[in-house]
Amino acid sequence: MTESSSPSQNNIQGILNLDSSWKGVYKAGGLSLFAGGAILIMFLLSVFIWRVSLPLTPIDVLENPVPPVTLYLLAAFGELLLVPGALGLYLSHKEIRKNRMLIAAALWLIGATMFLVSRGQIISLIPSSSGYKASNSEAVRAAYLVSTEMAIEAANMYGNMALMIFQAGSTIMGLVISKGALGKRAGYLVTVAGVLTLIGTMGVLLRPLAIFTLFGLLLTGVWQLLIGFRLYRLGAIQSPRSGVKP
Repeated sequence: MTESSSPSQNNIQGILNLDSSWKGVYKAGGLSLFAGGAILIMFLLSVFIWRVSLPLTPIDVLENPVPPVTLYLLAAFGELLLVPGALGLYLSHKEIRKNRMLIAAALWLIGATMFLVSRGQIISLIPSSSGYKASNSEAVRAAYLVSTEMAIEAANMYGNMALMIFQAGSTIMGLVISKGALGKRAGYLVTVAGVLTLIGTMGVLLRPLAIFTLFGLLLTGVWQLLIGFRLYRLGAIQSPRSGVKP
């Protein structure tokens, strides 16, 4: 029988250990993760549809800022949704491995903050684009190119660091999730996505490894959809500890 049709002992025990007083947080966290996963997949698809070159180049951003700024706004919203998702996963799994979940959730929060800093660097370039296109002075346009390049470099630095921190947290979290109510295979999927993305971030030094980042991010979008749905469903179930049947 499949995992979905026959809950394992870990699934059952995880449900029994749930504190029903936090069921609203489970539901909010589940919805946030599900929406974040959908946004991540939309982001990856939009990169190909709009043919946005990554990493960004100053000339592309200054001459046509709408595609990259729109993408980064979308990404920032999806990454902001990691905050309630982290809280929901921590509260639903703290009875299994509290310290590990606390560390993983903290890494998520740090990563989400750094993601927002990274995205803000690109979003703030909209006024620079207007000034660049309005100027007839080569010196002024060159100054815009230099400042934009510095902003992109800062965004890339913060983005890579945020991705590594977030996926390190995901790797830890996946191992704990595999022992809880959301399912062993779901937890392993989270861990595999984290490891692949961490390997891919080494592409900064070893370019061929960068392809792992794409696979890791695709799997991250998939597990956010899956875990988000299951976490929301847990929130919709009254815990047996409350003495009330679902």
